[in-house]
Amino acid sequence: MKILIIGALGAGKSTLAYKINKEWGLTRLNLDEIARCKEDGSFRSKEEYLKLLQQFLSAHPDNWVAEGSHPDLIRNVNPNIIIYVTTNRLIRLFRFTFRFIKAKKLIGKNISPDLPVQAYHYRKLSLKKIRDYDVSGIEIINDLKEFFKTVKVPIIKYKNEKDLKDILQLMENKND
Repeated sequence: MKILIIGALGAGKSTLAYKINKEWGLTRLNLDEIARCKEDGSFRSKEEYLKLLQQFLSAHPDNWVAEGSHPDLIRNVNPNIIIYVTTNRLIRLFRFTFRFIKAKKLIGKNISPDLPVQAYHYRKLSLKKIRDYDVSGIEIINDLKEFFKTVKVPIIKYKNEKDLKDILQLMENKND
């Protein structure tokens, strides 16, 4: 089963990917970790991140769960199912604002290489960053609506934990 989880910043993509990873044992791929350098959080070149994506897909041709919303990456994964995580804008604002508060504990410390690359994004809190993340989230949602017009696999909307049962049922039906 190849599952792509997409949605705006703070929608809950990573949380859902971890749940599916735990439930089904699928290898998890965070597309941010493909698109960005672990050392400083800067973006890799398009050629580099597409090469890394192809390496991952070659190593895991049939079973994975990927999450993220990078346009070049989501157009190149060819999933069996897409899960679109939709979350209220105020909840997303709260979630990524809270990430700044959590990451503030990391300022001045060496970041463990085991932490996700997103830890770099949130090291310095500012209202401008929060506003920029909000604007990015709206742009991502608009891009995804265009992306959906080209997709030929099932797209499942996920709003909360209640929807997880439907997703797991669909996955079981696909495996039968």
